[in-house]
Amino acid sequence: MKRFTKFTYLFTAAALFIFTSSCKGWLNSGDETHITWATISTDYELPAGDKYPYYFITDDTLLFCPKNHASIKELEPINGQRLILYYQFHGSTPQEKELSQADPVIKYIDIVQMNLVDTEEFLYTSEPDTLGSDRVEPRYIWIAGGGLGTNRYLNLQVTIQATNPNKHSFKMIYDLNRETPLEDGYYCLELRHEAKSDPQYTTFTTVMSYPLVGECIENGVKGLKIKVNTINEGLKVYKLDY
Repeated sequence: MKRFTKFTYLFTAAALFIFTSSCKGWLNSGDETHITWATISTDYELPAGDKYPYYFITDDTLLFCPKNHASIKELEPINGQRLILYYQFHGSTPQEKELSQADPVIKYIDIVQMNLVDTEEFLYTSEPDTLGSDRVEPRYIWIAGGGLGTNRYLNLQVTIQATNPNKHSFKMIYDLNRETPLEDGYYCLELRHEAKSDPQYTTFTTVMSYPLVGECIENGVKGLKIKVNTINEGLKVYKLDY
């Protein structure tokens, strides 16, 4: 997991906007481009109408059909991949755009830009210290997704101090040395960060997502406890309720 974005006002504003407003907001007043968090689905089946090679299922449970998918040559869609999607409703006139969003769930869109979010499963290991213990500062941690048959996801926005962020790696791990996976009903995880001795020069930010599958969502599990070696407060445990 090594994709990083330089920490800038534009990216931060977008991330905050997504977190608070989902796809109902605007990038700028009067702008026709919207922004949302979503999950790629390659196996969704529309009950009727045109078929698409992939769909976007948003965190507020809308199904986006990308009308301009043939023009997006770079994307190799992976089922379950998380992304930040910039889009416009399909159509060249206000009437056509209104028709593209007439259905309460199914929307027809044109892709403007996609920022793919690193999406990995939890790592189960008996040697957690081999995966790094360098500091990282969580900015936001939240659970989202789960609409129209998709998984729910643990999502994080974090910052690090780095010179070359491509050297850094992250793993969300479960320590197999634990006697029990639960503490007070919460499933226990650790965020591991390996900096590989990269000098701390400037601030970078990245986002990541982890599907919630398996024993972490079994009956009786209240939520997650995530231990992080933070920049500002040292070891800290974040608790998220389901």
